[in-house]
Amino acid sequence: MRLPLPLTAALAACFLLASCSSWAPPVNGLPKPLPVESLALCPPPVASDNPHVDAVAVALKQMYDLYGLCAGRHFELVDHLDQL
Repeated sequence: MRLPLPLTAALAACFLLASCSSWAPPVNGLPKPLPVESLALCPPPVASDNPHVDAVAVALKQMYDLYGLCAGRHFELVDHLDQL
């Protein structure tokens, strides 16, 4: 079955317009600013004065806590940079 030429041209134009409308236009502008938390330095470990707790265990727990905070900041920074 052959379509008339004007109908074929109209269908091609409709398909072209429908495919172009779904594309996101390119954006030229300034990048989003970095989160303030990602620019902060990691805090130094704090010593405990409690004589009933092993000092090594307290220091290890504090280092794990600091590592978790820094790892979270790093993940948020990488995620922010990926969205640019």
